[in-house]
Amino acid sequence: MLFAVLFAGCGGGSAAGTPIAAVANTVAAPSAPASTPVATAAATVTTRHSFVGAFYRPAGNPPYGVFAANSPQTEPSPYPTPGSVLFGAAGYCDAVQANGVSITSGFIVDPTKVADIVNLGVRWTRSMPSAFLDDLSHVFGPGTYAFGDFDAAQCALQRSGITPVISIEAGPVQYNATLGQFSPHSVPVYATPADFAGWCSAVAAHEHQVFPTATRFTIPGNEVNDNAALFPAGNAQIAAYTAACYAAVKAANPAAFVYGFELNMDGSLNVPAFLGAMTSLGCGPGTCYDGIAMHLSLRYPLRPAGTPCYPNAGGDYTLQCIADVRAAARIAHVLITETVYPQPAYVPDEATKALAVAASFAAFAADPTVDGVLYANVDECASYPTGFFAGGCLISTTTAVLPAYTVLAGLATTYFY
Repeated sequence: MLFAVLFAGCGGGSAAGTPIAAVANTVAAPSAPASTPVATAAATVTTRHSFVGAFYRPAGNPPYGVFAANSPQTEPSPYPTPGSVLFGAAGYCDAVQANGVSITSGFIVDPTKVADIVNLGVRWTRSMPSAFLDDLSHVFGPGTYAFGDFDAAQCALQRSGITPVISIEAGPVQYNATLGQFSPHSVPVYATPADFAGWCSAVAAHEHQVFPTATRFTIPGNEVNDNAALFPAGNAQIAAYTAACYAAVKAANPAAFVYGFELNMDGSLNVPAFLGAMTSLGCGPGTCYDGIAMHLSLRYPLRPAGTPCYPNAGGDYTLQCIADVRAAARIAHVLITETVYPQPAYVPDEATKALAVAASFAAFAADPTVDGVLYANVDECASYPTGFFAGGCLISTTTAVLPAYTVLAGLATTYFY
């Protein structure tokens, strides 16, 4: 495998319109000629600041979550009061409390996982507070939350100049099974839209107070247009929960920008029809969202301009999908919160994955309505040994940096940082 990357200068402010081939010139499979460019000679990279994103998950066990295997995951007591300082002996993140731990030392973040996204040039993450672990209001009483894990994850991001997009999901959540007794049990979704709105309000208010730069949110769950397990009552339930959460987030922080739905753009799903159904239920811009979060992996080689979006006749998953979503949702902004190139499902080998990643990020960046793109997943292949993302990561299960990581890092640090 031949792999050569030519950088115009790490972290430089290269002008828009620089050829992709100047960033990643020859990434070829053994069967391809050594001069295979990342895209055609006419293709260009548009400079877009803070464009590349990654997953950063406070919940779960390594390697799925961000905490080190030896992390005690102990909340400081008393829990620190937010102030104007995050770091240092008197800072919110680092101040040692009476029980001998700080937020940072009580939840030790795996430094390798932080380095993996920092070195990639990531400037934003999709981060999810756990309703199951952090919302204790239904077990220990109203207003009881445990934000230690989520705060620690964000403290680590803040140290590296990375800002999370907060993904608020409608479940699973714990309730007390027996009144007056400690008998928590899990249910897949909050009992009512108002109950979910309480969680949304708590998260948004906490962010506004502690990490005021975190102003972007996605609601109300993952791929809700294809998530019957979370919303068994269908579109009416999705609309009600989304509207309630949107209003709660906006009340807690009027400056918040809320993306809706984390749309699944795959299979035979008719996404514009879903968005139309939401609109008919009163769930549209200003009531449920300000922009749309969507999961879109462009086919490689990229389809010609004008190719319609699936499921239209002759369609595929193309840049036209973005325009179709914008039109159906009546909004101007989308956030690509997942894109991935698993092999052999989408690409045959690592060299072709590098080609696909470079070409797709360049294509996304050329659309000013795309606010950013998250690659799923940077280093989580071990979490999906037989699943969809297996083979799609940028760092292998043996911690090997793969060609697509190096190419994307070159794009990110040169054009997207």
